[in-house]
Amino acid sequence: MSVFTAGIVAEFNPFHKGHAYLIAEARRRGASHIAVAMSGAAVQRGETAICSKHERAAAAVANGADLVIELPAPFSCSAAPWFADSAVQILGQLNINALAFGSEFESAELLKNAANAMQNLSESEAVKRALAGGLSYPAALKAAALKIYGEEIAAAVSSPNSTLACEYITALSKYAPNAEIIPIKRLGAGHDHPPQDGFASGSYLRGAIQNGFNALEYLPNGVNITPPKQPQAAENAIYYRLLTATREQFLRLPEVNENLTDRILRAAEQPAEDLQTFLAQVKPRNFTLARIRRSALHLAIGAQKADFTDGVPYLRILAFNKRGAEIIARAKGDLPISTSLRKLEKSSTRAAHIAAIENRAVRLMQMNTGIFENEYTRKIVPAD
Repeated sequence: MSVFTAGIVAEFNPFHKGHAYLIAEARRRGASHIAVAMSGAAVQRGETAICSKHERAAAAVANGADLVIELPAPFSCSAAPWFADSAVQILGQLNINALAFGSEFESAELLKNAANAMQNLSESEAVKRALAGGLSYPAALKAAALKIYGEEIAAAVSSPNSTLACEYITALSKYAPNAEIIPIKRLGAGHDHPPQDGFASGSYLRGAIQNGFNALEYLPNGVNITPPKQPQAAENAIYYRLLTATREQFLRLPEVNENLTDRILRAAEQPAEDLQTFLAQVKPRNFTLARIRRSALHLAIGAQKADFTDGVPYLRILAFNKRGAEIIARAKGDLPISTSLRKLEKSSTRAAHIAAIENRAVRLMQMNTGIFENEYTRKIVPAD
């Protein structure tokens, strides 16, 4: 049998019908095997996941995926270029033949052109001028793209999923240059919008679950998420770190500069009543709130600039089936791959360091859920 492996980058936070559709479409478009690089306990918007990585990975395999590999912190809660680069690095190790992703645009050619435009603009004078004028980086990028490349490219580089898609395409040139790209049109509601056409966004579902509302109609059969027992516990722990950190600790964070450090230290002298209010107060005009949230999370889990100098040091298997075992057997072998975290963290000093950061993110997430599982004793068995 010929093997055609499609890779998917995901958070599955939580796993919902839109994710099941993405996997089914990748299969319909020719994938015999589907491998997923999925965020661990921390996610890209600067928060902890709503439920455990193992629960989300099992849901993915039960709904069409064959193999789920953990994208550990700090990569899972980093800016788009780092997030995409590390996730595609994992998928490249699995010898993917294609990368499938949700996008506002279905044209592979448009997205490739947009990826090239993003690379050309990243250090351009046009973007620097827009940043100096007070725009955030995404807004500055859109403004520069509109002026230089026109409306279509500007729309592609400023739409949330398509922006990530452009970063994936750039990373593919490094790790899997012969892989195809399979853009799959997103269905239903967008981020932070109410459900539409039977589909709900992850942000809507997280809010519904945390507030005790019934979200089952938007989740595949068999998927159910228990509401967090202490939904503010992780935020409180993060807030404590923000209020007690030193200037030197802030300046070691990957997305923090001196201006933001000074704003945080001043605000910490008379703190706001909660983390979200505090973050809104300290946010400079040209920073996104997601960047501020990520920086706060980086501080809490001990992630620093130096952690991003090298890529992911191992491939940790979270869930797989028989086809997933076939993907594992065909992996390049450049990085250690195992279900055993203990084995992986012993593979190198860097592996132990990255595992420690992810484990701190796990404990932070578990403060919300109230379910304190042991990362080292969990047995991963292949699904049917």
